[in-house]
Amino acid sequence: MTVREIAKRAGVSPATVSRYFTGAQNISEDSAQKIRAVVQEQGEQRPVRMRRKSGVLVMAVPHMRLGFYAEVMRQFMEKVPGYGMQLVFLPIWGLGPEALTAQLKRLAPDGLILLEEDERLPVLDVAREMQLPTVICGEAVRNSQQVVTVRVNDMVAAYEGTRYLLSLGHRDIVFFANHARGINASYQRISGCSMAMTEQGLSFGEPYVRYGDLYYENGYRFANEIATGGLRFSAIFAFSDEMARGAIDALQDLGLRVPQDVSVMGFDDLPLAAQTRPRLTTIHQPIDEFVQCTVDMFFNEDFSMRSREIVMPHRIVERDSCAPKEKSGQEG
Repeated sequence: MTVREIAKRAGVSPATVSRYFTGAQNISEDSAQKIRAVVQEQGEQRPVRMRRKSGVLVMAVPHMRLGFYAEVMRQFMEKVPGYGMQLVFLPIWGLGPEALTAQLKRLAPDGLILLEEDERLPVLDVAREMQLPTVICGEAVRNSQQVVTVRVNDMVAAYEGTRYLLSLGHRDIVFFANHARGINASYQRISGCSMAMTEQGLSFGEPYVRYGDLYYENGYRFANEIATGGLRFSAIFAFSDEMARGAIDALQDLGLRVPQDVSVMGFDDLPLAAQTRPRLTTIHQPIDEFVQCTVDMFFNEDFSMRSREIVMPHRIVERDSCAPKEKSGQEG
């Protein structure tokens, strides 16, 4: 049985189950009795638990300032201590393989968490060499051998997001994307958007696709350029909520209304999506479940260096930034 299965049967949290099996003292006798009852009922003397050595999990921090990564890291900081573990953030940009290996050997962690695959730094190769259990949270990778990936199906999510805008009558859609690397999330999203447009006999490419880091500043700049450059469009699909928010601010600064003149959709469903005005329609990624599943994986007895892909459900969250074409249309 997994930690989550025991927790569900016992009516306690996964963190409580993990603390029980790692010998933590800060759980009530009532909770301990419930867990023991489930264990005895299943006939297991030592259910799923983590093979602890250091009590440390290391998160390799990318050289990124995206809100998505910040939210993921925030939730890890909240959840990991509840499992009786320590979370160490390891900045990896600028490190070579030897320096990275030395850092990981010094920390001697029980597991490694990655948020992306950096082709310039062989983090996965180092982890495999050290036989270090690794989970990649929120991203697809080219070589998933001996790692676990936890993510949404970015291709399907982007396809459905594009189909949503098409269903509202939009045909002149501008996409704000970042550059694809390998089979990463950007590649998957670009493929999904292209597929949806092609199915409707519509083109996907320049000048209706703009590429850049998924920051607020690029969303603002791209929206300003297309709105003042004579391009005909009625909707924008940005690959991050931050970029979508930048687009909304740029359009409003130019006197355009969202969604009456231009519809704007984001991706991630970060807290800022509900704080943006108008509130942002976006693709929801279950970050809380990403984090919970990732931490739980390290408490699976058979995890070790096993390869596995866990795909979480996504959904479109409709708010106020998108409207049907008859109510939303910008003549560039």
